[in-house]
Amino acid sequence: MTTALLAIHFTFSALWLGCVLTEALFERALLAGDRSLHRTLADLHVRVDTFIEIPSIVLVLVSGIWLSFLHFPSSIYFYTMLIGGLVAVIANACCVWLVFRRRDAAHALLWGEFDKLDHLQHKVGAIVLLGLLVAIIFGVLANS
Repeated sequence: MTTALLAIHFTFSALWLGCVLTEALFERALLAGDRSLHRTLADLHVRVDTFIEIPSIVLVLVSGIWLSFLHFPSSIYFYTMLIGGLVAVIANACCVWLVFRRRDAAHALLWGEFDKLDHLQHKVGAIVLLGLLVAIIFGVLANS
């Protein structure tokens, strides 16, 4: 049971990481274009967050909590993973909020607001990526 749950936890952590990296790539590609591509980007990012990223985060949280109830390790690796993961989850929640606001600004043609939200979303996204990498690396170390 624990092995299967751990596999689920790491699978959805990897899916979440892949999602963040993919979003970073299409952000860079589409932001280089004109405002119509910015609107396309805003819509695409909302869809990816809604159908892939948010469900992945929820499954990582649920499986992580469940694993902790089954066996709560007390190593420095575990606590570092936990802190990195919590930072990633909280920062990603902020990012999702910014992504939805940015989409609304794009549809309202409020490009100054779009640019401001875009800049902030990329800064917070970097925190998500760092937290995720820390969590995954130390999660592997904690379970090896």
